Amino acid sequence: MYRRKLDDKVLSFGHAGILYENSFIMYDRQTESLWVHVTGEAAFGPLKGKRLEFMPSTVTSWANWKENYPRTQVLPGYRRGGFMGTYVGPFQSDILGLAVVVKLKGKLYPYRVLERQNVVNDEFNGANVVVYYSPGDATATAWRRELDDRVLTFGLSDRKDGQGNVLLRDKETGSLWSWLRGEAEEGPLKGRKLRQLLYNPILNDRFVAFYPGGPVFDIMN
Repeated sequence: MYRRKLDDKVLSFGHAGILYENSFIMYDRQTESLWVHVTGEAAFGPLKGKRLEFMPSTVTSWANWKENYPRTQVLPGYRRGGFMGTYVGPFQSDILGLAVVVKLKGKLYPYRVLERQNVVNDEFNGANVVVYYSPGDATATAWRRELDDRVLTFGLSDRKDGQGNVLLRDKETGSLWSWLRGEAEEGPLKGRKLRQLLYNPILNDRFVAFYPGGPVFDIMN
């Protein structure tokens, strides 16, 4: 998801209906430049080389989102399509991962690896990162694990929230955290929020195409 305001001009986008690196691309109606939806960069046309501002977002089940954000708005006329529905089966989880972007650099956290290690405390491109993967609904999130000049270390707790989602616990204070909202629900840090990173689900082979040389997380790292 991107902001469509660029250089004080608001762009409107459409589906170009053609492929670039085996992925669909967009065009803007103002200049007819062609944009890569994975990176938000204009690949062809008058705006070539320009980038849209990446906005944090999460792909999850509607039930989970609605419970955590009950006042959320819904885009009228939206119809779910493609291979990303409310459930990602074994085949999809084997070919998908989470692309985490820090300072325009991407790192891939494959779902097949996250299924074996649901919580990952990592460092990437100068950022301390925590990635969580919920195998029940194939949802992955990523947050900066720095708070008040302190780096937190997260693990699973034996507690769940009202929706049955497991809560994370930081080792430094013992506070319990929602992995979907990045907010501490209990403990000394209750009410504090982590900073959400920029991330999106991606086909593993498409990550290699759009972030050449980008690191791929493995448990052995």
